[in-house]
Amino acid sequence: MSKFVSAHITTCMTRQDVDKLVKRFIRESDEQIQSIRVLCDTVAGRMLCEWEAPDQDSLVTWLSKRNVRIRGSDEWIIPVQMEAVEGDLKLL
Repeated sequence: MSKFVSAHITTCMTRQDVDKLVKRFIRESDEQIQSIRVLCDTVAGRMLCEWEAPDQDSLVTWLSKRNVRIRGSDEWIIPVQMEAVEGDLKLL
């Protein structure tokens, strides 16, 4: 599976709303889509998510079915090509 990072706007979400959403991502993960990590700042109104998925289209579809859509240039999904692990850059 490939890794992806997505960015989302959470401007009107409380900590409790984010908690529910993150738990839902984990609960509804399956053999195709895995929620790996979520980083969020409700004051800044931004959330970054790390995923494993077979491809970007599958992830977009999975998120859309959960009412999480990519809107405009402030929200996006990128494939992760390289990752630094313990100081070493690894090609994924």
